[in-house]
Amino acid sequence: MSPDDAPPTDDSPSDEPSSLSRRQLLGLVGGAGAVGGIAWFRPTWLPDPITDWLTTLYPNPPSNYVWQPPVSDDHADAAVANLESVVERAEELRSRVDRDSVDEDTWFHLRTTPGGGHLDSAKEERDARDRLRSATTGLQYAGETVGYATIALGDDDPEVLVERGRELEQAIDDLAASVSEYRVSAPGRDLAYLYSIERLLSFTRLTVGWGDSNGSDERADYSAHDFAGEWGSQLQTQQRIRTARYYREQYRTNLGDDATAYRDRLADATERFRTDIEQYPSRGEMRTRLDEEPSLDRNTPYGVARWELFTLCFDDSFNYVGDYERGLTAKLFVDTGRALLARRAHDIVLDALDVEPGDTDYDSGRSFRAKRRAMRVFRRVRDEYDSPLAGVVANEAASIIRAGDVSLEMGDGPAWKERVESAVYYLVGAGMMRELGNVVEPVVNRDAT
Repeated sequence: MSPDDAPPTDDSPSDEPSSLSRRQLLGLVGGAGAVGGIAWFRPTWLPDPITDWLTTLYPNPPSNYVWQPPVSDDHADAAVANLESVVERAEELRSRVDRDSVDEDTWFHLRTTPGGGHLDSAKEERDARDRLRSATTGLQYAGETVGYATIALGDDDPEVLVERGRELEQAIDDLAASVSEYRVSAPGRDLAYLYSIERLLSFTRLTVGWGDSNGSDERADYSAHDFAGEWGSQLQTQQRIRTARYYREQYRTNLGDDATAYRDRLADATERFRTDIEQYPSRGEMRTRLDEEPSLDRNTPYGVARWELFTLCFDDSFNYVGDYERGLTAKLFVDTGRALLARRAHDIVLDALDVEPGDTDYDSGRSFRAKRRAMRVFRRVRDEYDSPLAGVVANEAASIIRAGDVSLEMGDGPAWKERVESAVYYLVGAGMMRELGNVVEPVVNRDAT
């Protein structure tokens, strides 16, 4: 029995739940003593609603755990200034549009505030990363207003967007090629920079659609919505490319004279991950197994647990590598590594799952214990593998642990169902964290083979 599960001692308050008022409970878990107050209770001792509430109070992985390249005030402010100039242009163009000359749909988009309110948010944010995020998001909305106004004024020319799209796609390819050797001095740091660059590039390739080759030099049957959406996407893409270049300069500045090319090492590790994943059933095979197992009624705790476990651990999106991820070796390494962690977590959780066929309820203490276990594992592994790349790979596990609270706070089903789903989330996150070293060490450790 763990210390946290030990029953109260003789000089502890009475173990009758009714003897503690909500006010007393709040006092025990409030303020700086929150963690200690919660850990004092044996999870199965309190009424379910109170334990549910305590579970959501129990600390989660910090939202800033996942490493990201630093953002300077100058870079963020330049993005905000760019958005402000686009908003000003949008306002000038729409002021020239005759309300009676456009249809209701176009007017609906023109009458809204350019930038969707993100310019005000960007100016108010103190943190540089938050300002950059708001400004980048706002460019899509402000750009759409420019696009709608351009069409309303009769100045739309699809060839302008087609040509700009080609230029952007070339810029993306050039940027990807500029880091394609994956040179590193400190693998745990430099590979995280390279992943962050490539993650941005994958977004940009997804959002620019008018520069690709489709046998035509322009979009023959575009709608106002298509034109405006592409205008906004291209402005947003330009900003993301600027940010990716900004990250690249930080990465290059950090490189020493001893930098080593890691392209082959990343590719080999990714291939090993895929080989390991092939030892598990495919998503389709696993779903067939669950469909054929009679005990997996989704209206029972055991059935809910198994199906939720399948959903979290057998995502196949890493297998569908489209053209937008060509050449992005660092991103493929991280995505495939996370998929392997999830499958390994499935087996770990299946062995530890504290619910059986025939159960009709799920005590809140079980979900509390699952979260507490997840956080113990998270803290231990975080301390053991303390590098930016480890944080990047562990992002999914940390997010899954945090998501476990959502069902308890917002669930719309029976109380036992919310608790089962939360427990599965906590346990999957913990399982992924336990296996983190097997994904990170082969590339971070220069001596690993």
